[in-house]
Amino acid sequence: MLHFSYPQIVVEEVPNEISLALSISGCPLRCFDCHSKETYPNDFGTPLTPIKMQSLIKENKHISCVLFYGGEWQTEYLILLIDIVKSFQLKVCLYTGKELEDIPKDILQRLNYIKVGAYNKELGNLTSKTTNQKFINLDTKEDITNTFQKE
Repeated sequence: MLHFSYPQIVVEEVPNEISLALSISGCPLRCFDCHSKETYPNDFGTPLTPIKMQSLIKENKHISCVLFYGGEWQTEYLILLIDIVKSFQLKVCLYTGKELEDIPKDILQRLNYIKVGAYNKELGNLTSKTTNQKFINLDTKEDITNTFQKE
């Protein structure tokens, strides 16, 4: 079972999508300068049961995507949640600090978008031209990181 916190509607994290973003608890990566250290304990927040996932979607009818900030460390459970999201004809995005080749293929094949790469303060986040992070549209196989970067 995964837990979540800070559910919010976001419009900038996934280009051209209105996304329900969920911070998933229990991240094992412990990235330096992580902005969500309080979510490290596995049981921080609310249990994200299948019924809760359906409820969140039904409460937010205007969304086009669900964004999971993490969760890939519990592959089977995340797949269960992704499949629920897909049953509502919504897109799915995963933000992870891992690299693309480290994400299980069973997860990748279900996603529409993914942000990969650990946050590195010196290189900046997706809005920085020097970032090590990548944002990929998995439907088109295109790296669209540049859509986040300001001129």
